[in-house]
Amino acid sequence: MTEKRVYTEEEIETLAEKASQNAMEHFKHGLNCGECVLQGFLDLGISDYPKDIVALVSGMGGGMGFTHHTCGAVNAGLVVIGSEKGRRNPYAKPTFDERVDELHHPGTGIYPRHGAYVRDCIREYGTIECRDLCFPFDESTPEGKKERARNCRKIIGFCTKAAVRAALKP
Repeated sequence: MTEKRVYTEEEIETLAEKASQNAMEHFKHGLNCGECVLQGFLDLGISDYPKDIVALVSGMGGGMGFTHHTCGAVNAGLVVIGSEKGRRNPYAKPTFDERVDELHHPGTGIYPRHGAYVRDCIREYGTIECRDLCFPFDESTPEGKKERARNCRKIIGFCTKAAVRAALKP
């Protein structure tokens, strides 16, 4: 693996906005929420992962397998962050304590970075549960389905932007 590039705040904002726009466009073409978020990130061309890893998030749509539990866009955002800041080899650190610190360290830890992203999503929408995000929309009517889709598209854009920011910040 090559050394990860360090981006300026301005570059991160530009990439986050581009990924967000890409993700929302993918939703118009039938990708589910999880696929949109990861594909929007992959479209940036800055990851060394193959494009077919989008398959890893296909089951996240509709709130984890269309069960309306945790939003697939939120979940896929965690995958985006992990793709850049996760541990490719959890045994790379030689000791148990170093491995645990790598996860929990307040300044550089994997959990604090991922947790901050989830808290951003909750602050923005009040929840990360698909059923609650979709509850206001009557999906038994064509207009209700359209409104729900508009809402999901907005959430996809937000999650993609927030995840790319979290993934690329030093």
